[in-house]
Amino acid sequence: MDNGDKTIRSYDLLLPPVIPAVAGHEMNVYFDNLIAGDASRYDFDVRVSIGRHCDDRWTCVADRPGDYALTVEVYSEEGELLTAGDTIVRVKAADAVSGERRRLMFIGDSTTAAGQYTAELLRLFAADPGGIELLGTKGAGLNRHEGRGGWKVADYFGNPESPFLFDGRFDFAKYMERCGYDAVDDVCIHLGINDVFHASEEDGMSALLGQSMPMLETMIGQFRRFNPNVRVGIMIAIPPSRTQDSFGKSYGALQSRRRYKRKWYMWNRELLRRFSDRAGIELIPLHVNLDTARNMPVELIEGNARNVRTEIRQNNGVHPAPEGYRQMADVLYAWLKP
Repeated sequence: MDNGDKTIRSYDLLLPPVIPAVAGHEMNVYFDNLIAGDASRYDFDVRVSIGRHCDDRWTCVADRPGDYALTVEVYSEEGELLTAGDTIVRVKAADAVSGERRRLMFIGDSTTAAGQYTAELLRLFAADPGGIELLGTKGAGLNRHEGRGGWKVADYFGNPESPFLFDGRFDFAKYMERCGYDAVDDVCIHLGINDVFHASEEDGMSALLGQSMPMLETMIGQFRRFNPNVRVGIMIAIPPSRTQDSFGKSYGALQSRRRYKRKWYMWNRELLRRFSDRAGIELIPLHVNLDTARNMPVELIEGNARNVRTEIRQNNGVHPAPEGYRQMADVLYAWLKP
């Protein structure tokens, strides 16, 4: 996964320790979402006892619970093994229920502020006898969260509109008191998209990680001081849309998919390095299950000024379509199931 220094090899894998799944529900591992480069340049081989190996992904609708070892190998077009990584697909029983209501908080950027994956989670847990309760000052009705469009980790520490700031300091206990919440079981963080967007790949990313990661550590410390038994979910930031067309539509020539994806990789590589195997902290691999080719926004446009034939092109660099948000919820649902 990490070759031991700051160098980015375009084929190194972002494989989490565990990929959660639920029997009877689809789970995918999209190859392009595992690397900094373009998956079309490489051949992938998957070794696992369940599911199907397709052109662009491994996909599975497991029929029974259990832990299944999965290995992904990356080959050059000439057949040279470049790297390999291992993970566990942890399939949980579809009828498993906790029996107790879990209180959840989601902190993030516009992908959380959209309220779509949280709405789908409420739907997925509707039949659970315990169910879930979402906490937050944003959203409406039962669909609550702490998501803000365009926000970075640093904004939750320095923006005057941060709900966690009291006398200029991040204070989770005071936030809970002000909101009238007496408990929280799980706090999940999905940040990184805006953090990396404007950073340069080398020195800029090093400075960014040096600033943002200690802030994440402070957040986690605050959550655990409020509740020593809280489970913190670090959500691996979702990958960008599959084509440069989406970046051209969203950002003109100010950002390219290639540059952004490499910085996205560096952010997530650091999350995996820092937070794997930490008691009370779990990595939620949102990235593996998102279909960045089919489940991102698109538009119908003319080919060019001299050709009026229309074609479908992606038109948003970093935000999923509703189907993509539902795939994010699928991973969170599997992670939250007992």
